[in-house]
Amino acid sequence: MRFLAVISRQITTMIRQLIYKAFSHLGSSEIRALERDTLDPEGAQRRKLKDILQRNARTKYGIDRDFAHIDDPETYRHRVPINDYDSLSPWINRMLCGEQNVLTAREPFMYATTSGTTGSQKFIPVNEDYIKEFRHASVASGYFTLQHHPRIDRGVTLTVFSPAVEGTTAGGTPFGAISGGLYLREPSLVKKFIAPIPYSIYLIRDYESKYYALLRVALMLPITCFYTLNPSTITILVRRLHKYAPQLIADIERGSISTPTALDAETLKELAPFIRPDRKRAEQLQRLLDTGAFQPYRLWPDLQVVCCWTKAAAAFYLSDFNEFFAQTPVCDISYGASEGRGSISLGDGRQLLSLRSHFFEFIPEDEIDLAEPTVLLAHELEVGRNYYILFTTSAGLYRYHINDVIRVTGKYNRTPLIEFQYKGGNVCSFTGEKLTELHVTNAMSATLSQLGLRCRYFTLLPEFRPLPHYRLLFEAEESTAAETLHNRLAETFDSALCRANIEYAAKRESQRLAPIELAMVRTGTYDALRRKVSASGVADAQFKPSHLNPKDDIREFFEQNVVESKFSASPIDAPCSAS
Repeated sequence: MRFLAVISRQITTMIRQLIYKAFSHLGSSEIRALERDTLDPEGAQRRKLKDILQRNARTKYGIDRDFAHIDDPETYRHRVPINDYDSLSPWINRMLCGEQNVLTAREPFMYATTSGTTGSQKFIPVNEDYIKEFRHASVASGYFTLQHHPRIDRGVTLTVFSPAVEGTTAGGTPFGAISGGLYLREPSLVKKFIAPIPYSIYLIRDYESKYYALLRVALMLPITCFYTLNPSTITILVRRLHKYAPQLIADIERGSISTPTALDAETLKELAPFIRPDRKRAEQLQRLLDTGAFQPYRLWPDLQVVCCWTKAAAAFYLSDFNEFFAQTPVCDISYGASEGRGSISLGDGRQLLSLRSHFFEFIPEDEIDLAEPTVLLAHELEVGRNYYILFTTSAGLYRYHINDVIRVTGKYNRTPLIEFQYKGGNVCSFTGEKLTELHVTNAMSATLSQLGLRCRYFTLLPEFRPLPHYRLLFEAEESTAAETLHNRLAETFDSALCRANIEYAAKRESQRLAPIELAMVRTGTYDALRRKVSASGVADAQFKPSHLNPKDDIREFFEQNVVESKFSASPIDAPCSAS
């Protein structure tokens, strides 16, 4: 039996490596086309716009905006206003009720649901043309990742996504998470040999049981790549790994699965091939646990790369990754959302504008509130400047203002390299300090590093009384000493914020802003919030509570869990020290 098992594993490895070779071969043609287009981004973008408009010229929106007579970006700019979800929602609502040929000639096969960062749930149309656009970036990013980490083909990918179907519209079209929708459309060979974790796991509603089942299966697989958008998801997963370690090991030895809530018969049937008893694996895991080495990079020794968001506010969650993954490279997943794919990961930390996916326009950050802001194309952008980005996609989002600020970090040939900065509009300014989430996140990262502390979550709230100041809600790791937090955290963070934002420093120095107020939050609050949000149907990747002035429901939840609050110093006589 053991001999047959060895032969089976060898055959599986050979098939997996052949799939990767085929992927690399097919991806090379996309890379050649991308290389050509990066030499002429203006021409590539003009062709992309013309293609989208011609295919949708006879739609109701296309007729309304006279797509048939638009031949260039300049005319497009005059005929079509800048849109957001509210301005397009009357058209989308007609589609949700079953009306056809509204925004696109190709009808959506699903709607991607997203809560965004403001407002209620949104329904983003997803059709076959849009999937082709999305795939351009996916294939290119995958190609470059494989080039930089060729030993990925030794094993499989651990990924986390949300269900593709959460319900159906009045017109009978399913809606759900685009991540799940993309997974279901992967070839069967990919799902079997590259990403084999059963889809039924992602349908488990109970938060704890889903992660337990995911870990139970993953511990039996040769994981070479972690791939999920949100780094906080990885942190949560590793914490559950530690929490349930003894029970997971016992289950592996017995060939059982002890999720906190019972799984249905259909799910258990699909998991059966992954939960057979393996005493040798259980003994190996027990030794790692007994020696204090129960970390992902040791549990999966062939792990080659961790792929997730690493920029802007997401960077805050990377502080534990050295402990989890040691020297395993962490690769930034390309910038994008349900509404569109903005960049391609070049595999070396650089993000290339995905000019083969959609048509893009850009507005200088400081002009976004003007009645007639400057609107630029990709080839007109300047390195080192920030811009708001507008998407035009084959899914019917025309000149769509997603409210994202990106920064141009360089050029690849003649095409911009970009990096997501933060959501626009979330800027706090009592007296002109203009704090952004990026300022706040960078300041907290510097604070934790300086003090040697660890944090599960934090957010900063503007407070007007007794004097204008910011209140820091902070959830510490259980091992963090409260005395250290009281004595140094608020003061150190205040100083780091002064270094991150010179306007904040000036306002603190002049005492127009009082010092930071520290409010400690009960341990477990962040996890409890995730469970609450997950239970409401929000996809895990969309769980992105802001580190600066979050929405009212998030703020209220954390306020309810404050255990004590204290100013860093007297609000009158304590100017900021940026040293």
